[in-house]
Amino acid sequence: MSYPYECLLDGLVPQRQSLAATLRREAAINQAIAEADPLGVDEAFLQFPGLNERHDTEGIRQALEQAVAKAQSLPERNFIHWNAAIRDLSMLGASLIRFAIEPADCVPDFSETLLVLSADIAAQIPRDSFIDYTSRNPKNERERTFTSLPQEKVFIDSLRRGMSSLDSCLINVLTACNFPISHQEFATYLHAATASFQTMIDSIVQVKREITPEVFTHHIRPFFEPFRVADRAFSAPSGAEMPILNIDQIIWGADCADELYTTYFRANIIRLPAIYQEISQTFVGQKSLMTMLKDRLASAIPLSHEERCSIQELHHLLTKIYTFRMPHYKVAEDNVILRQQELGEDQDVKGSGGFGLLEMKYVLDQTIKCRQITSQALSPST
Repeated sequence: MSYPYECLLDGLVPQRQSLAATLRREAAINQAIAEADPLGVDEAFLQFPGLNERHDTEGIRQALEQAVAKAQSLPERNFIHWNAAIRDLSMLGASLIRFAIEPADCVPDFSETLLVLSADIAAQIPRDSFIDYTSRNPKNERERTFTSLPQEKVFIDSLRRGMSSLDSCLINVLTACNFPISHQEFATYLHAATASFQTMIDSIVQVKREITPEVFTHHIRPFFEPFRVADRAFSAPSGAEMPILNIDQIIWGADCADELYTTYFRANIIRLPAIYQEISQTFVGQKSLMTMLKDRLASAIPLSHEERCSIQELHHLLTKIYTFRMPHYKVAEDNVILRQQELGEDQDVKGSGGFGLLEMKYVLDQTIKCRQITSQALSPST
C-alpha cells in the first residue's frame, strides 16, 4: 500500500543514484590529490614546521615564491595537480598570515596564480578548504603540518578518518531517499548510514581526549586565519566544511528557512568539492525527511511495521549525530572560553570559518528536536 505522503518525486531517483556513484569515486580523487606534488614542495614541507617554530618568515616567503613560480609553469590543466597546488600554496600562505604578513603583499603573482588555478577547476573559493587539510593531505612522512606537535598529526588523522566515514554515511542516506519509509530498503540503508557514522564519533572523542584547548588555541588555530586574494579576504578552512552539511540538509534542513541556518549552510557548502554542492542542489526545494515524517504522523493511518522500523533507524542515526555533536560543541566551547579569558570576556570569538558557537548550538538543537519527534513517533500510543 502507498500513501500520498510517500511520494519522493521518482524522477529524481536516477539523479540521486548517479550522484551516489560519483561520490563513491571521491575517495580515489582525494587519494590522487594527496599523492600529488606538482610544485615539488615535499622537501620544503619537511622543513615547514621548523620555519614556523623559528618564525622564519623570510624562509616561508621564499618557499612560497618558488612554489608560485612553479605553479605558473605547470605544463597543462590537470584537475588533480591543480588541486594539490592550491593545497600547498594555501598552506604556505597561511603561515605568513599567521605572522601578520599578507602573502599577496610580498609574493608576486600569489593572488593571480590562485585565481587561475581555482577558476580552471571551477572551485568557488580561491584557496584551500578543510578537505585539503584532511582527506587530501598526504600521509606519513609527506604529511603537511604547520607544527611538529604530535597533537596536530592526531588532529589531521582523526578528521581524515571522520571525513571518510561521512562519505559512506551520505551515500547510504542518499540511497535510502530512493525509497519511502514504508519500504524495508529505507531502513536497511539508514542502518548502514548509522554504522558508518560511528567513526566520526570516535574521531571527535580522540580530538577531545588528546588535544587540549591550550594546544589547539595557541599552536594550531593561529594558522587558520583569512588571507587576501586580490582585493578580497577568504576565510581559512573550518570544521564546518564537512559532508554532515548534506546529511543535515536531507534529514531536516532542505525546507528550513531560518536565516541563521541558511547563511551558515550556503557559506560552507561552497567550500566542499563540486559533488557535495551538486547533492545539495538536488534537495533544494524538496521536503526534508523530518517534514515527510511529520506529514505521515499527522494522518489518521496507524504506522505499519515497516514504517516503525524505518523511523527506528532514523532515530538511531540522529542519536549518533547527537553523540558526535555534543563533544564537538564542548570542544569548541572550551576553546572559546580560553580565548575569551585571554582576550577579554566581551570579545566575540569566531571559528576559522567566521562562525561561532551560535551556529553550532543551532544545529545541535535541531538534532535534539528531530530525535524528540522520532522518539514520540515510536511511542506505543502512536
